[in-house]
Amino acid sequence: MARSNWPILSKGILAAVLAATLFGFWYFENSLLLKILVIVLAIAGLGVMFGRKTDKPPLRSRNEFIILLILYLGLFTLYNALYGLSIPLYLVMIAVLTLVSGLFFGLLVSDKLDTIINPPLFSVFIIMSGLVILETFLSLSFWPIDPKVKSLIIVVIFYIITNLIYLYTHNVLKLKRTLGILIVGIVILTVFILNIWVGLRGGI
Repeated sequence: MARSNWPILSKGILAAVLAATLFGFWYFENSLLLKILVIVLAIAGLGVMFGRKTDKPPLRSRNEFIILLILYLGLFTLYNALYGLSIPLYLVMIAVLTLVSGLFFGLLVSDKLDTIINPPLFSVFIIMSGLVILETFLSLSFWPIDPKVKSLIIVVIFYIITNLIYLYTHNVLKLKRTLGILIVGIVILTVFILNIWVGLRGGI
C-alpha cells in the first residue's frame, strides 16, 4: 500500500478500535450516564479526527483526544476482563501491548510524523511506549482500586510520553516545555494517588 494512504487507513483502524472498546465499556460499566457520555465523546472525537485536514505534521496530535479515549476504554475493558472474566494474564498483556503500540502507530501515521522520523527511531518509539504502558498496567493491576482510576493514571502517562515525542520530533523539546508537560502530568498523578490513599485509609 502506498505510503500516502497510511493516514486514511490509520483513521479507519482507529474508528474500528473505538467501536470495539466502546462495546467493552458498555459491557462492563453499570452506569447508564457514563455509557451515554462516552458515546457523545466518541462522536465528538470522530468528528475532530475526520474533519481536520492538513499536509503539515502538527506540533500536537490532531487525534490526541480520540486516541486517549480509546486507550482509556480499552484499558478499562482489559482490567475488567482480567478480574471479572479470569482471562489469562499473558493474553491480557499481549492485548495491552498490541493496543498501545497500535494506537501510537496510528497517532504518528495519521499526523504524517512517520515521514519525518527516522524509521529505526520510529520503531523504537512504538516499542518503548508499549513496554512502558504495559509495565504500568501490570504494576497497577495489584492496586486495590477501581479500574477506572487505574486506566486514567495510564492515560496521563501515555499523554506525557506522546507530547514529549511530538516536541522532540519538531526539535522544540526545550527545558521549559518539557518541565511544563511533566509538572502537569505529575500534579494529575499526585491528585489521583492522594485520592486513592485517602480512600484506602478511610476504608480501613
